[in-house]
Amino acid sequence: MFSIFLIIIILISLCFIGLIIFRKFPLLANIDLEKLKAEKQAEVKSALLEKRFKREFKFLTNFVKSKVWKKICKLANSFYNKIILLEKKYKQEKRLKKTIRLSIQEKQERIDDKFNQAEELIKQDQLSEAEKIYLEIISIDSNNEDAYLSLAKIYLKQKDFEHAKELYDHILKKDKKSSKAFKGLGNLAAETGDWEKARKNYQKTIELTKRDPEHFLDLATAEYKLGNPGRALTAVRKASELKPNNPKYLDFLIDAAILNKNKILALDAFNKLKTINSDNQKLDEFKKRIQEM
Repeated sequence: MFSIFLIIIILISLCFIGLIIFRKFPLLANIDLEKLKAEKQAEVKSALLEKRFKREFKFLTNFVKSKVWKKICKLANSFYNKIILLEKKYKQEKRLKKTIRLSIQEKQERIDDKFNQAEELIKQDQLSEAEKIYLEIISIDSNNEDAYLSLAKIYLKQKDFEHAKELYDHILKKDKKSSKAFKGLGNLAAETGDWEKARKNYQKTIELTKRDPEHFLDLATAEYKLGNPGRALTAVRKASELKPNNPKYLDFLIDAAILNKNKILALDAFNKLKTINSDNQKLDEFKKRIQEM
């Protein structure tokens, strides 16, 4: 019974399939088998090319990520940098050769002109441009102490203490009695808060140039910072003795005298300052502090 039922179902299915083929026969008859075969081949070929491209592209991607490629890039970059340095060196040597041919007078005129340019740039706060000018001066005259000092001052302003110190040390190797280099080292130490070292350098500066009141004022500042008001007063008095009618030194002297409770000295300096600079805004403050002593 079951087998008969199964045979019936199979016959019905075959009839249904025959009907579908009969209906679609015209469409199937129109299919170009040769064309279909060519399209299939083209599709297979395209798939193969795509796979090949992906495989080769993957190889290229892996190569770019590899250590070998990184080494090649590093070597190329190093080679490029060397070419740039050689070009700069060549230009510097070319400029130097031109400079050597200049007479002493022409060299000095060029150096003076460059100093003026640098000073103008510093006034405009263009420190990096001024730095380049001073380096040019040094390329013309490698023994120009003023250029090294000016360059060191720029580094101090830029808080580049390491390079500033290198320049001051370089100057002192050539000239052990350079008071300006010792003063520079003193200023550098003061900027970094090392007041003991600042004092030593200021003292050395005074030993070399005893007639400059500014050096005594620097020393007085260091003594104040180190908690030595008596020594600070001695230094300020020396500065005022060198320039007795200078308002700046009298101002410092009054302040130092008050701190040391020396009323007579404070009054004497106050009266001098009042005579020289009656419009000084600190006079009322000084008068009050002296009266309170």
